[in-house]
Amino acid sequence: MSTSTSTSPVEHTNEVRLIGRLSVEPEAVMLPSGDEIVTTRLVVQRPRPSAGPPAPRRVDTVTCTAWGPAQRRNLRLLDEGDTVEITGALRRRFWRSGAGPGQSTFEIEVESANFMAREPPPTPKRRAAGAPAAATQRPPEPDPQTERRLVLIGGEVAHQ
Repeated sequence: MSTSTSTSPVEHTNEVRLIGRLSVEPEAVMLPSGDEIVTTRLVVQRPRPSAGPPAPRRVDTVTCTAWGPAQRRNLRLLDEGDTVEITGALRRRFWRSGAGPGQSTFEIEVESANFMAREPPPTPKRRAAGAPAAATQRPPEPDPQTERRLVLIGGEVAHQ
């Protein structure tokens, strides 16, 4: 470690850029303070080890939270499974739950959330063992006798 005798101040920075896959659908949450946030989790793969036998790739799961109206709106446009680029800042948020001790968590405060790719539907090998086989079949064609549609007429929804 080197020491410097410079008298000019060093600017601190808190900038985060992550690229990963959303593991849950972004969700709006109303805080007790009345503030609304949108939160999701981002799974980011760690770099592959350069040597040694092949091993499962390790990941980090990071909570991402949007506070501003534009950031909340952008995060809501994304879906579970999307690969996205999140930029923002690392924050530590504190709160109290009842009479217990205070709690805290680290999360990324989202400045921007940009869609990069949509994950394809799971293949039979990747599908969970308990998933029903019907999930791979096409849904039945609607019966014209019983089909109902919602139609926007003059700013109001009408059933057809």
